[in-house]
Amino acid sequence: MAKNKPSQGARKTETLTLRLDPKVKAMIEIISRIRRQSITGVVEAAIEEIAFDLDAPYFFDGKTLNSSLGVVFSEIWSSDESERFINLCHHLPSLMTYEEQRIWETIKSSRCFWENEASKILSDWSVEGLGCVDISNLRLWWSDLLDHVEAHKDSRTVVPFEPEF
Repeated sequence: MAKNKPSQGARKTETLTLRLDPKVKAMIEIISRIRRQSITGVVEAAIEEIAFDLDAPYFFDGKTLNSSLGVVFSEIWSSDESERFINLCHHLPSLMTYEEQRIWETIKSSRCFWENEASKILSDWSVEGLGCVDISNLRLWWSDLLDHVEAHKDSRTVVPFEPEF
């Protein structure tokens, strides 16, 4: 997941630095002239086109299906990083990185992130034996959770997160 610089907070756009073959860069520049678009617009349009042509292993209703990434992404996307993460864990679990798997395992082992009588906002899906993720608590402690996972990254076992009140 992309991270903003600490002093900048959430932004409407993200910066991406790429190394391109000079021939490809020149081609993008020509495409942008023909389409009267910015280079960014050309790259965004190309990525969206690829996404709708690419099949993704999408988990839904207890089954793994192949569906267009462009369609699946609408189920995953949220402007809230913690909710987007939970959606990724549920719908595209086979595409998670090791670091994402470690965060997810920490969430699963931490009782504070699961539904209880005080829960306000629950995820739309359930994990057997655990229930639904308490999204309000996940949002509240997201940064602390990430710091906790980073601090325990060398541990051979997952260390449950216990928030400090």
